[in-house]
Amino acid sequence: MSGAAESRPPRLLRPVLLVVDRLRIGARLGVLILVLLVPGAGAAYAYIGLINGQVAFANSEIDGIVVVRAALLAMADTAAGRKPDLGELRASVQQYPDLALDDAFATVQAEPTEAALAALVVEAGNTSKLILDPDLDSFYVMDLQVVQLPKLLVAAAAARDRGTGGSVADRAVDAAGIASAAGSLRSDVDTAQANTAMGDLADRLKPVVGAADAADAVAATISATLNAPKDVDVAPLADAVRAAVAPAAAVLGDLLVTREDAFTDDRALVLTLTGSTAVLAFWFALAVWWRTRTDVALVLGRVKALAGGDFSAGRLPHGRDELGDIGGALATARDRLADQDQEISDARQVREEQMRAQFQHQRQAERRLRERAQRLIDDSTGTIADELAHVTEQVDEVRTAAATIDDRVTATNDAAGVIVEQAQAAEPVIAALEASLRRVAGTAEVIAGIAGQTRLLALNATIEAARAGETGKGFAVVANEVKDLATNAAQSTEQITATIGSLERDAAAMAQAIAAMVASIGEIGGTTAALREVAADQRGVVGRLDEQLTGTVDRIRGLSALAAQLERREAERIGAAATVTLRVEGRPEPHPATLVDLSGGGLRCRTSIALTAGSPVEVELALEDGRPEVRVRLHCQVMHVGRAGDWTEAGLQFLDPPADVAARIDRYVARLVDGVD
Repeated sequence: MSGAAESRPPRLLRPVLLVVDRLRIGARLGVLILVLLVPGAGAAYAYIGLINGQVAFANSEIDGIVVVRAALLAMADTAAGRKPDLGELRASVQQYPDLALDDAFATVQAEPTEAALAALVVEAGNTSKLILDPDLDSFYVMDLQVVQLPKLLVAAAAARDRGTGGSVADRAVDAAGIASAAGSLRSDVDTAQANTAMGDLADRLKPVVGAADAADAVAATISATLNAPKDVDVAPLADAVRAAVAPAAAVLGDLLVTREDAFTDDRALVLTLTGSTAVLAFWFALAVWWRTRTDVALVLGRVKALAGGDFSAGRLPHGRDELGDIGGALATARDRLADQDQEISDARQVREEQMRAQFQHQRQAERRLRERAQRLIDDSTGTIADELAHVTEQVDEVRTAAATIDDRVTATNDAAGVIVEQAQAAEPVIAALEASLRRVAGTAEVIAGIAGQTRLLALNATIEAARAGETGKGFAVVANEVKDLATNAAQSTEQITATIGSLERDAAAMAQAIAAMVASIGEIGGTTAALREVAADQRGVVGRLDEQLTGTVDRIRGLSALAAQLERREAERIGAAATVTLRVEGRPEPHPATLVDLSGGGLRCRTSIALTAGSPVEVELALEDGRPEVRVRLHCQVMHVGRAGDWTEAGLQFLDPPADVAARIDRYVARLVDGVD
């Protein structure tokens, strides 16, 4: 239970394993590579999108700078009391339609005042995202252009328009607004200088500081004339602002371009690193995929070769990974299997030599047993045949005498003397018949003794066959046939003895009848009828004796046929150790079997599968008859099936094998037989 539990996959992995188990290793690696590369590609795509957004953000700010610069120049001209040139501003608004400044520009074009221009600057700062600038240096440079300079020019225009009118408080507010804008300009310049890597920023923004100084001068003039107001000349301030617009716009543009270049460089670097890493990763993954697939194919091919019995050296994985270890293990296993195959081949040769020696001993014993049994049978059958021939002759004589008696019964009165003489002549014949029957009985006793000796000989042969084991099975068949022969001989002898006994009894009865006939010769007339009955009985006895003799002769001939059967052999059968493969109908896969013996007409083998007598089987044999080993296929029929322990032992008969295959099998069997002769 613990081993089964350990082999079960974790519950978390089971859904994925449903897919993994259906993929080969190459497909698994391909999916893994894809799964690993897709997130990296997605992250790189997202990062590049972010960088592109920041670059687009900076480009939008740069577009806004162009519009703000043109608007500030027009605003400075308006504050100085000059008619602004709106051509540049119109061109910039039309150049960047994405900023959507057409409505604001239409307002300016209808009434080009400082307030309208300031509103256009603020709108341009919003739509171009200048107001949202993320860096400190560029943010404050943006602030002084989008917020502080428009604020300063609006405050200066308000002071200019107020002139000598208004209260002291109003003029003080104007002075404070102008001074506050000047202070904000200096603060923006200082903050930008403190938070930038641009070393000449302060020098490049000196016109902005000059504009702040001009603003302070205007604020001081207004503050000095609070009690005696007079018109304020803001033209110098407007000119100072106009002089500061271009440098400030250039600095902000350079800062934004620097940031954009940094974003572009970062994007290029990330793309380069990501692409290089992806190429290296894909290259490495491709190498891993190719190596793994190749090593797996090598391992699989070598395993299939080993399973098919091919122990030749072949390519195997040789890396330092697990597949390399498997390749080393397979090489070791291949060498061991090759050694074991050689040992099995050597053992098979030794077994064949042992089988040949045992077969030689078996053939010699079988030959001696057959010769001895043949001699005994020939002697017995010859003697019995001679005696039965003599008995047959005597039976013919008895038949003739009985016929004579029957013919002359009608003339008993006239030929009594002749009958007496013939009756007297019949007595020695009957005595001779009894002597012959006694000799036949003695011969039958001799045959019974021979049959007993034959059975004892067959018993000894059966014991020797049992000691010989597998190789003695063929000899056991011969011993069984000899035992059957001895049994048949004993039975025939018993029948012969019974027949002879019957003949002796009939002869004795006939002798008694003749004696009674001689004794009663004087009463021939009265006993003629009885004599005729006796003659009829005598004819019946002679007929039965003739039938029994005929049956005995047939049995003797059967003994001769049985003796001849001992010598009958269709083909020489010998134990062999060739490789056998069976293909049974309904089972396409081959089944190995162990060959027990082989002849030109069939074979006997052992297998683990169930076979049925009469069923067809296809056999594949690996034979070596002095040529390179070759495999032949034969169609066979199962003749008999038995059990040998846990194995099925079957006798197979070849069904019309091709001539070349039959010749090869005969050569193989002959080579084995010649090897043991």
